[in-house]
Amino acid sequence: MDVHLSSGLLLEAAIRFVSIGFYIATAIVIFRFRASAARIAGTLAYLSKAPHTILHFPPLIALMGPFIPAITIAATMGAALTWLFALELYGDPGRFDRRRLIPVLLVFIIVIAAVFSKGVVAKALWLLHAFMTVVLMAHLITVLVRSWRNDLVEWRRLVATPVFLISAVYSISLGFIQTVEAFNNVPRQPSLFNASVLLFSSALAIIVFGQFGAVLFGDEAEPVATSTKSKRQAPATLSFSDANLTQALETLMQTEKLYRTQNLRITTLALRLRVPEHKLRQLLNYSLGYRNFNAYIAHWRIGEAKEALRDPEQAPVPISTIAIDSGFQSLAPFNRAFKGETGMTPSQYRAEALASYGHAAAA
Repeated sequence: MDVHLSSGLLLEAAIRFVSIGFYIATAIVIFRFRASAARIAGTLAYLSKAPHTILHFPPLIALMGPFIPAITIAATMGAALTWLFALELYGDPGRFDRRRLIPVLLVFIIVIAAVFSKGVVAKALWLLHAFMTVVLMAHLITVLVRSWRNDLVEWRRLVATPVFLISAVYSISLGFIQTVEAFNNVPRQPSLFNASVLLFSSALAIIVFGQFGAVLFGDEAEPVATSTKSKRQAPATLSFSDANLTQALETLMQTEKLYRTQNLRITTLALRLRVPEHKLRQLLNYSLGYRNFNAYIAHWRIGEAKEALRDPEQAPVPISTIAIDSGFQSLAPFNRAFKGETGMTPSQYRAEALASYGHAAAA
């Protein structure tokens, strides 16, 4: 099929080809042959942005012929994969939560059905896809806002968050535009503005993940978190000032049990310690190996809960009571956090601990 390109369309085509190159390069930089949930999701997300760049340029998509369905499917999965990527990158879950795949699979099913449907059915499915995109991106923005204060990885806060915010705002805007076009039967048109936004987004992504990838994905050494020692023990390599700050921090936790405070913020803790917030962030991240303030607080709460679960005198006490006394607001987040740190449920941990105590007492 012959497609005539004016000078304006040639410029847009050039911009889009550069963007495609940046997106593919970003996917390669993210993957780096290291199989983790965040890296796999990030690789797929940025690979999907390449066909997305093609899909929104009608003169180029017209040349794809039999490849159009495959390109459409890959291109329209970008928002869902970006959502999954962000949740894995910011969540520091330790273990992959398979439930996060449900929205992604749902979007995939909708896209497959839309591609191979026609007429009113196809339009309805694409509207549903646009709705799902807006919902997932709105949730992503909520996650980014909520994680801002508690994120201890400074570069993740400063450079990765803007990348995801730009992607979310772009996807939401595109979702609304596609909805309006679908209702008014407006065909997709070339857009130099759209191409420019994609160029900026792709260039920013390759810079951020190329320059700061090791920090963002936690490849840097974390002396305490990756060792077999307790995270409550300060490593011998701490400077004098950091050692004193660590001791003061542990005193607050051990004597005042500050970790029991609901909605405790790092700003509040820094004020109690009379140190700048950035200093405390650096200590928790670089020296003690934590990537999220909530994980640090949860570790102390779980430590208290473990002591209670091991205590034979507290055997009649319900696990829900122990969870709340340790600082958790309810049983469900306690169970998730406990299993994430110990690899077993609180009930299993208590049963094994009390069985061990019984054997020791009998001996």
